[in-house]
Amino acid sequence: MVQGEGQSLARDSAAAPDLPCHEDAALAKPDQKHETSLYSHYEEKVRPCIDLVDSLRALGVEQDLALPAIAVIGDQSSGKSSVLEALSGVALPRGSGIVTRCPLVLKLKKLMNEDSWKGKINYQGVEVTIAKASDVEQEVNKAQAVIAGDGLGISHELITLEVSSPEVPDLTLIDLPGITRVAVGNQPQDIGEQIKALIRKYIQRQQTINLVVVPCNVDIATTEALSMAREVDPDGDRTLGILTKPDLVDRGTEDRVVDVIRNFICPLKKGYMIVKCRGQKDIQDRLSLAQALQKEQAFFEEHPHFRQLLEEGRASIPKLADRLTSELIRHISKSLPLLESQVKENHQNVSAELQKCGTDIPEGESEKLFFLIDKIKAFNEDITILTEGEETVKSSETRLFTKIRREFHKWNEEVGKNFLKSFLDIRREITKYENQYRGRELPGFVNYKTFETLVRRQVKMLEEPAVQMLHQVADLTRQSFVEVAEKNFPEFFNFFRTSKTKIEDIKTEQEQEAEKCIRLHFQMEQIIYCQDSSYREALQHTREQEAQCSKKGKQSSLLSLSPESSMDEIFDHLTAYHREGAAVRS
Repeated sequence: MVQGEGQSLARDSAAAPDLPCHEDAALAKPDQKHETSLYSHYEEKVRPCIDLVDSLRALGVEQDLALPAIAVIGDQSSGKSSVLEALSGVALPRGSGIVTRCPLVLKLKKLMNEDSWKGKINYQGVEVTIAKASDVEQEVNKAQAVIAGDGLGISHELITLEVSSPEVPDLTLIDLPGITRVAVGNQPQDIGEQIKALIRKYIQRQQTINLVVVPCNVDIATTEALSMAREVDPDGDRTLGILTKPDLVDRGTEDRVVDVIRNFICPLKKGYMIVKCRGQKDIQDRLSLAQALQKEQAFFEEHPHFRQLLEEGRASIPKLADRLTSELIRHISKSLPLLESQVKENHQNVSAELQKCGTDIPEGESEKLFFLIDKIKAFNEDITILTEGEETVKSSETRLFTKIRREFHKWNEEVGKNFLKSFLDIRREITKYENQYRGRELPGFVNYKTFETLVRRQVKMLEEPAVQMLHQVADLTRQSFVEVAEKNFPEFFNFFRTSKTKIEDIKTEQEQEAEKCIRLHFQMEQIIYCQDSSYREALQHTREQEAQCSKKGKQSSLLSLSPESSMDEIFDHLTAYHREGAAVRS
């Protein structure tokens, strides 16, 4: 937009020679008498900024960042195409109804050392070279027919028209469909909402200057284009109202038009301008842009109401161009700092991505082999350090061995909790035995089958928690190995993916083997066995501990659950067996 604005101004001030129909508006050589101080003003103040944005566009920045542009919006048949033609000098399709059916990005490029005219149109991946200016309108219509069909529908797809010539400024303009309210013919019933959505997509960009075109012979308060511009630009920083068709104003209503221009009716921060562009009859009469500018000047000079607007600098295409130059300078001043900030941010993001890629890969085959060996060697060294528990960690991180030690500590607590929780069940089992199955045993004698059943049940309850702990330890180890691979191969995605897959395979294989060993161990634990000497020591220690509690006037927490002597005895044996097993585990 930055470029577009300033150049349109220079173009506007330069009148075109007599050429038939639209060719004159397209790229005619300006008359010397129309090259006023406006062009010098443009060259001195706007051109440096235009060149800067142009260089950004040449570098491809426009693919990632929105560069300044000018969007012309207006209700259907408001004269916006005429304004666009007068500002840019490029002939676009004209007529009644929806003429612009696709967003048209018009890029004008000034050729410094060439005299030839060049045109090019791009849409849907198709690029067509335009031989002469008179073919522009035809090619644009053809492109719209391909994209939006032969009917009167619209499309969001862009048409890009590039025009290069010594007589055009570096300028970017966006021509958008005219706002309509009622579907006609084969148009979709929601055509009005479709057009509004398309226009809003462009005018809400902060890098866009909105030129709102309104005919003088309508009530400006009911203009949809102005209402939409206010929605996206409530402060009016990017909106300039342009009144067209002053020759169609009914007699007696001129004062109201003057009030609008002077910002009395619907105030805009940037205000309004009034212009008189070529009408359809002027085009049919092959009136050139130069002649149209002269005719416009005469119209305002002779008009009793609008003559004062001309003197105030609020009327005519050249005055509009001059006004846009000033507005453009201010808009560039606002846009460029934002663009600079965005460029810096994108540059930092890209630099961070590049750093992840590491050093360059050698091109020679032998160098590639050594490079690969070094990468694998570094990975293996880090794995070795990890398995030895010597890896370097940050202050907020923990070594793998410490994490695994915590899991084993949780397992030991689980064993103790399981033994304590089972006392109530054991008491019920012993009570059931005493009441239903006790035979000739005297009180205090332990039934071996009952003891064996209780021990096996306790062991069985610990099997699944043990397997679960194995899975947790395996996941911790796998995650640490994957982190090592990610650290060593960040720039080699396929290498990292292969390493991760191998780590997963090894983890699964080893985990399965470990689970088999754990389940086999629990099967062995189902066989009740303990060396006599070890068991006697454990049983004696248990009874001594209970005796000490009795001397202190306390009851063991275990004995408190079993008031009868048989229960006391079996609990002594269970405690001794559990204690001996804990000693073996430690």
